[in-house]
Amino acid sequence: MKVVGLIAEYNPFHYGHKYHLEKSLKLTEADYSICIMSGNFVQRGQPAICNKWSRTRMALKAGIDLILELPVTYALRSAEHFAYGAVQLLNKTKIVDQLVFGSEVGSITPLLTIGKVLADEPSKLSHLIQSNLKKGISFPKARANALIDYFSQTETKLAPKKIRKIISSPNNILGLEYIKALSRTESSIQPLTIKRRGADYHQKDIETQIVSATAIRNKILNDKLGHDLSTKIPAYTNNIITKEINNGRAPVTIQNFNLTILSILRRASKKELTKFEDVKAGLKNRIKDAATKTASLSELINLIKTKRFTQTRIQRILFHSLLNLQQKNLYEFDNTGGPQYLRILGFNQQGRKLLSVISNKGELPLINRVANHYQSSYPPQSLKEKMLAADIRATNIYSLGYNNEEFRHGGQDYRKPIILKN
Repeated sequence: MKVVGLIAEYNPFHYGHKYHLEKSLKLTEADYSICIMSGNFVQRGQPAICNKWSRTRMALKAGIDLILELPVTYALRSAEHFAYGAVQLLNKTKIVDQLVFGSEVGSITPLLTIGKVLADEPSKLSHLIQSNLKKGISFPKARANALIDYFSQTETKLAPKKIRKIISSPNNILGLEYIKALSRTESSIQPLTIKRRGADYHQKDIETQIVSATAIRNKILNDKLGHDLSTKIPAYTNNIITKEINNGRAPVTIQNFNLTILSILRRASKKELTKFEDVKAGLKNRIKDAATKTASLSELINLIKTKRFTQTRIQRILFHSLLNLQQKNLYEFDNTGGPQYLRILGFNQQGRKLLSVISNKGELPLINRVANHYQSSYPPQSLKEKMLAADIRATNIYSLGYNNEEFRHGGQDYRKPIILKN
């Protein structure tokens, strides 16, 4: 049994994801595939455009054998924590041989070189990063500058232009974090990469053969679905999204939570805001001031963000406040091994075989029915229950973003069945 691991958001599933899956299976000659997928909120600090169950259906239609949910306590975090949570889930299955991710560079060698240094973080590199941060620039830029200086002083020669290009491209950055997480957890999983094809990660138009998820989401939001989009995404993705839109369960966007988040920010004290991750260095003051000056989230974010505090970082803070994901709880999870369970979202017949092996070899409990592991009628006690409570709360709040009131009821994690593909 040879198993390849994938980490994704599928927001939504498109031809670039299909290419990644097919190339990963071919490259590794794997018999089975497992995907760790974000739930209803994604790493950039936004709600997914459609819910985790519909996106699971897309992934199963594409041929992935088993989809496990990345808890919101890791899905809605920085690239470092996102990668750590996802890699730990793959580690804990005890059956994954290789992790394949897409990257702009398309070669594992420079990523391994940089990733190993980032994982070890020698004191010289730490000092260089801190020196750059004191200049008031964002962490990604500070780290890029530090790496260029660091490698210029070592025998391993990497051209500054190449380092900056690698460290500034979104898929490369995630790849480096996967390598870091694999190294720090002393994982036996081998990292491999394939060159990302098609539109750039941030591409906003659909005039390319492989369209970015950003362009697809923009098209859905601006024009709903049209013939030109149906030719740019797999038929099953188009059909599933169309059904979700027609039922009033999509699209779900950051604007659906506009007034709720503003209400929370206006009510909260500056001290209460510091309970959330990344609210530091005077950021609480900027948030409070902006919340009283604007009535829209887009304007709020523009008022708060700076060179150091990026839009994505601000968006994550806003949704941490919405979901009440407090820093102390997140750090508690981080310091005790990360994710506490393997939550099954969907599987096919191949995936059923994987689950049988994981149930014997895996190091975390498999969750197929939430009610068997936590009842929300009482306060969570264990770490597993606390993490599961956060996922349940995330779904309860996400459903309030549906246009159709009929589907806004809570407790859907208790009622929605695992998605099965025969």
